[in-house]
Amino acid sequence: MLFFSATYDKEVMNFAQHIVPDPTIIRLMREQESLENIKQYYVRCMNEEDKYNAIQNIYAGITIGQAIIFCHTRKTAGWLAGKMSSDGHSVAVLSGDLTVEQRLAVLDRFRAGLEKVLITTNVLSRGIDIEQVTIVVNFDLPMDAKGNADCETYLHRIGRTGRFGKNGIAINLVDGEKAMSICKYIENHFKKTIQLLDTGNSDEIEKIGY
Repeated sequence: MLFFSATYDKEVMNFAQHIVPDPTIIRLMREQESLENIKQYYVRCMNEEDKYNAIQNIYAGITIGQAIIFCHTRKTAGWLAGKMSSDGHSVAVLSGDLTVEQRLAVLDRFRAGLEKVLITTNVLSRGIDIEQVTIVVNFDLPMDAKGNADCETYLHRIGRTGRFGKNGIAINLVDGEKAMSICKYIENHFKKTIQLLDTGNSDEIEKIGY
């Protein structure tokens, strides 16, 4: 009998040990998760419209296979999907209000390349392997219930790119000092530099594609 999970909290482990009382456990420590093949950037923004302009500039500057954009709320995800669709992007939305069958249908279409952009909340931050995803955008940085940086969710989010040994790009859209402090906390936690990106500079955008 085998159990697999990206994360096991204490309650799940206790439950599992009722079923398998003397298990052999093989565990990958969080510190062993690799970010070596993912280039990380942050973009200073003023508001949601400014964030959207940053996304437009990124799309204009580099070739993107498929992209996943993470938002904090379903409302923001819906707003962003509407904006991108009206500008001609092929967009799908995945959020917690969908049934399991609806989620699977959205993912199947995305895997098949029928949509190039998947906008989602944290419902997709773990356990999804889609080889064609070349860029992950944190439209909103991940926070826990207290408003602090959620480093584990960040790791799972940006890990949706750079799969199967390929290189990936992660871009964090930062609006305000609170978001900036979260970005810096994440950078210090993983001890990996998150570089400043000026999306108003086409030369800088082109460089991240290499």
